[in-house]
Amino acid sequence: MQKPNVLFISSWYPSKEHPTLGNFVQRHAESINPYVNLFVVYVASSNDIKSDYEIEHKIIDGVNTTIVYYKKVNSKLPFYNSILKLKRYRKGYKKGIDFVESKFNISKIDITHCNVTFPAGLIALDLKKKRDIPYVLTEHWTLFLPYKNDFSKLPFYIKGQMRKIVTEADKMVPVSTHLRNSMILNGLKGKYSVLPNVVDTQLFNIGEDSTNEIKNILHISTLVDDHKNIRGIFSTMKILSKTRTDFKLIIVSDGDIDSAKGIQHSINLEDKFVEYHSTKTPIEISEYYKNSDFFLLFSNYENLPVVISESLCCGLPVVSSSVGGIPEMINEDNGLIVNPGDEKALEEAINSMLDNLNSYSKSLIRGNAIKKYDKKVVGKKYYNLYKEIIG
Repeated sequence: MQKPNVLFISSWYPSKEHPTLGNFVQRHAESINPYVNLFVVYVASSNDIKSDYEIEHKIIDGVNTTIVYYKKVNSKLPFYNSILKLKRYRKGYKKGIDFVESKFNISKIDITHCNVTFPAGLIALDLKKKRDIPYVLTEHWTLFLPYKNDFSKLPFYIKGQMRKIVTEADKMVPVSTHLRNSMILNGLKGKYSVLPNVVDTQLFNIGEDSTNEIKNILHISTLVDDHKNIRGIFSTMKILSKTRTDFKLIIVSDGDIDSAKGIQHSINLEDKFVEYHSTKTPIEISEYYKNSDFFLLFSNYENLPVVISESLCCGLPVVSSSVGGIPEMINEDNGLIVNPGDEKALEEAINSMLDNLNSYSKSLIRGNAIKKYDKKVVGKKYYNLYKEIIG
């Protein structure tokens, strides 16, 4: 079989407007790229363009990437704003696809791979109806999870469109079993398979064993308290600091660090126990994993956190709350899980981890993680899905 021409579109993707948005989607594109002729097209709004539309084409980590920027809609009328935004969004995708087909002399797109159901799924559905192009739909969105039941709060016509997009997909691929079950409970019926997020396992690798008395506990997140329960982490650290001082929480975030510091200081957790770092490149982040002793997450809700799969590929054990797809990732060989919001259980788990780090095998943790999250493993599975659909 010749390499198929795959149009890769997404509701989230890194751009000059949001450099880290959907970076886990970008990793999926990189994993698939060696097996197919892959063409990423992404559309985003911007106030920083001179004309109504601007097309930017680059090769990013080997992937043909075309980003179309359309002039941001600034109407004060919400309904008109939504209609005009969707019109520009659709036109942006038409321009991007036309550009790619012309530039690379593509006579036929064999399949569309869409990421995140809405709004990019509207484009995949249009292409299927108008040009008979089948599509795979990968879902990462916590919207469907039961914690806040956000899907049920959407307008009925949006929910209807999303259900149609999922039903019409030739393969519906959530990144965790928990997400699949949550989508089905919300009435999104489709042809489901589950494939996880991917990790560059050459970049995210095992570091040297630490000989420091102070153990580095790594936390990487947006620091949104309602989501990541930063207050719960700090409260637990405050209790721990009364009985031991052999730890430091290393925080790396592209979020509101000042707000997190405010929470930390409001519960009187001393600065010596917390170290903050702002947005970092993937290479820089990999070094934080390599120089840490274990990873910590205490979220109220999650899907399948890339930070956990990256930690495991670096051989780091993980302490986390048992939400979303996390129980699918953590077992007795690679970490400990506690009930969400249970600060006493979190305290006990962190104490146990600090006292028993030597009982975890970095090579075993990494080896098992590679079998699930390696780019080659996941990319090949997507290629097999494409072949199954194309025939």
